[in-house]
Amino acid sequence: MYDNSTDEKKELRLAAMYSVLLTALPWMVHIVGSVFSLRLKPYGLQPLVPEGLPGIFTMPLLHAGWGHLLSNTPAMLLLVFGLFLFYRQGAWRILCCLYVTGGFLTWLMGRDAVHMGASGLVYALAAFHFTSGVIKKVTRQRAFALLVAFLYGGFVWAFFPTLYRGTSISWEGHLSGLLAGITFAFYFRDEGPEPPVYPLLEDEDEEEIYVDDKK
Repeated sequence: MYDNSTDEKKELRLAAMYSVLLTALPWMVHIVGSVFSLRLKPYGLQPLVPEGLPGIFTMPLLHAGWGHLLSNTPAMLLLVFGLFLFYRQGAWRILCCLYVTGGFLTWLMGRDAVHMGASGLVYALAAFHFTSGVIKKVTRQRAFALLVAFLYGGFVWAFFPTLYRGTSISWEGHLSGLLAGITFAFYFRDEGPEPPVYPLLEDEDEEEIYVDDKK
């Protein structure tokens, strides 16, 4: 007899492993930078200048301080875990699309400053999960979308630049992540878990067709 629980446990372990490893990357960068007193801020994203383009890839790995890094860690762990749990191998493509698109939009619309932190990617993942849960008829994804909305519903306030006037918080990164997450939720709507199929309904349809054919 085939035991489906074994595959489910394996998927959970893989999703947890990827989540921990990917979330550990900015921690490793920050620890190395602190230990060796490295000046990493110049490697952040600088909008609208060619030399700032590499920041699209480095921005999520760099943080202004331990508090900044800690604030992004729980969300990264949960959202990356959900991505690999629902989309498995396709999660890498989705993550790359969110990562690059969110960073590029920040480069296009960001103010004249150095942008650092994984919050843009966090917003992209949160928007992706929530939108996917709304447009797809998959119970697990909808439940996860509700969890994301419950935990991070306050994210909506991060899209108003007037609330962050005079601060170093990149509302442009937040907005860019939101746009990327919504866009790719629609683009990848046919990937991931399939909606449940109800055999009884299919049998009824087949029976009706058979009766019609006899007529």
